[in-house]
Amino acid sequence: MNRVTFLNVRGRTRRAARALKESPAVVRRRLSAAEVWVQDHAVGLGITAVAVILTAAGLLLRFRPDQVIEQAKLLAPVFTIVSIVISAVFGFIKWVRKRRRARLATTEAARL
Repeated sequence: MNRVTFLNVRGRTRRAARALKESPAVVRRRLSAAEVWVQDHAVGLGITAVAVILTAAGLLLRFRPDQVIEQAKLLAPVFTIVSIVISAVFGFIKWVRKRRRARLATTEAARL
C-alpha cells in the first residue's frame, strides 16, 4: 500500500469519526426543528390525521362491510377504536400547542 492511499484512508476515517461524533448533535437539532414545525402546524396536522382516519374507516366500511362487521364482532366496535384514536390525536394537538406557547413565551421573554 502506498502512502497516498494510506493518507486517503486515514482522512476518510477521520471524517467518518468526526461525523459519528457530531451525529447526536445533528439529530438533536433536526428533532428540535421538526418539533418546532409540528408545533407551528399542529392544527393542520390534526385535521389531516382525522381526515385520513375517517376516510380510511369510511372506505373500509364502504367496500368491505361484511369483513369489517365480522372483525368488529370479534375484536371491538370500529367506531370505539376510531374515537379513541381521534381523542389521542386531539390530546396530541393540545400537548403540542402547550409546548408551543411555552416556547413562544421564552423567546418573547428573551426579546425583552
